[in-house]
Amino acid sequence: DDNLREAQEARRVLDRLVGYDLSGLIWKKVRYGLSAGRVQSPALRILMEKEREIRAFIPDTFWTIEANLKGGKIAFVSNCSKELDNKKDVDYILSESKNNDWIVKDIKETTVKRSPKPPFTTSSIQQTASSRLGFSPSRTMGAAQKLYEDGHITYMRTDSVNISETALKGAISTITSEFGKDYVEIRKYASKSKNAQEAHEAIRPSNFKLADAGKTEDQKSLYRLIRSRTLASQMIDAQTKRSSLITNITPDTIPDFKTRGTRIIEEGWLKVDPGARSEDVEIPKIEKGDKLD
Repeated sequence: DDNLREAQEARRVLDRLVGYDLSGLIWKKVRYGLSAGRVQSPALRILMEKEREIRAFIPDTFWTIEANLKGGKIAFVSNCSKELDNKKDVDYILSESKNNDWIVKDIKETTVKRSPKPPFTTSSIQQTASSRLGFSPSRTMGAAQKLYEDGHITYMRTDSVNISETALKGAISTITSEFGKDYVEIRKYASKSKNAQEAHEAIRPSNFKLADAGKTEDQKSLYRLIRSRTLASQMIDAQTKRSSLITNITPDTIPDFKTRGTRIIEEGWLKVDPGARSEDVEIPKIEKGDKLD
């Protein structure tokens, strides 16, 4: 109690030292009767300091250059490693780039595994439907509501990433029949949130054998996303090569162009969820010295 009283008195002193003087300014500039104190005062100072930095900023013109390259059937983008502030340099690089052959100057790769994500919760389905399908949260939940009402998916408002034992058996059976038993890896997921509402299962299909469901295109697209995500969650890891690729023309009279991405060695769960491949830049299987289009 003594500590609390001391803290309250300290806050009152700060209000008098800082807030009282500022209140008069706020009355003149914003609205009469408003008050300022220990919180508003430093916040206002930070805003003013940032505003002064913005006003003092001197804009500068620069260029970035991207090369649209292709190795085999896989296309990718490589970025110029140098930020250019001279138009003559830009024009020179563009001219040289278009009139000479491109090659792989260097490549470094490390093997990494890519594990599947848990089945959908309300928040994760909204995020994924936004990035993959371009759906707004309300559009996603509207389609999910209809799928739930028609009995195609479980309840769509949940924080849980668990699925029932019955559903797990159905998922394993479907994976085995569509891809083979070697692709099965049973996984148990747990919510990271301490306050998660786990009265319901994760969002999953009611019947995994049903590859398509829904009356509208929105519902069908969302159902396929839910089914592939749930099946993928019980499949083996994808094996990838994390690549750092340096490209240039020959002879290399321009700055290097660089790309970071992955190359798929073993698809694993990506077989059932190929849409997840696009989350990384995919690099073709190439060697140092190989030509590029």
